Amino acid sequence: MEQNTPASPNLRFQKGEGFRMNPKKFNLWLLMLASVMLFMAFTSAYIVHRSDSLPNGQWLQFDLPVQFTYSAIAVLISSVFMQLSWRAAYRDEIPQNRLFLIGTLLLSLVFCAYQYSGWKEMTMNGLPLVPAEDMIGGVSASFVYVITVFHLLHVLGGVVLLALTLARSFAFKVHRKNMLLIGITNTYWHFVGLLWIYLFLFLYFAR
Repeated sequence: MEQNTPASPNLRFQKGEGFRMNPKKFNLWLLMLASVMLFMAFTSAYIVHRSDSLPNGQWLQFDLPVQFTYSAIAVLISSVFMQLSWRAAYRDEIPQNRLFLIGTLLLSLVFCAYQYSGWKEMTMNGLPLVPAEDMIGGVSASFVYVITVFHLLHVLGGVVLLALTLARSFAFKVHRKNMLLIGITNTYWHFVGLLWIYLFLFLYFAR
C-alpha cells in the first residue's frame, strides 16, 4: 500500500514548481535594474560629451561641492543603521529596530539637505542648472545637476519606504515572521547608497 508523504523542496523543484520570488521583491529588482541602466546612460553621455568638448575648451572643469562628500558619508552610515535595523527585526528586538529605523530616516533627510546645499553652492559659484548662452562649457555643470537630481528622486522613494516601515514597526507589524517590507526597504536603501557612492566617485574622477 502506497503511503503519501510530503514532497521535499528538491522534489517539488524537480516537478517543475521551481523557485518562486515574492512579486514585490521581483518588481523591486526590476526597478533597480532599470535604474542602473538609466544611470549608465547618464554616465556614458557624460563621458562622450566630455571627450568631444574637452579638446576644444568647451568643457568647464570645476570642483564638486564639499557637501557631496558629506552626503556620501551620511549615506554610508545610514546603510549601517539600516542593516542593524533589519537584523534587530529578524531577532524580534523591536525597540532596537525602531531606533535604527529612526536613525536611518534622519540620516536620509541629512543626505537630502546636503544635496540641496551642494546645488545652492554650485549656483552661487556661477554654475546654474541651465547655463547662459554665452557660458562656455556650462553643460558640464548641467550633467552634475541632472545626475544628482535623478538620484535624489530615488532617495526620496527610499524615504517613503523608511517612513512606511517605521510606521508598521510601531504598529508591531515588523518582526521575524513579517520581514517582507523591511527586507525590501533594506535592499533598496543599500542600492541607493551604493549608487550614490558610484556616482560621487564617477563625478569626482571624471570631471
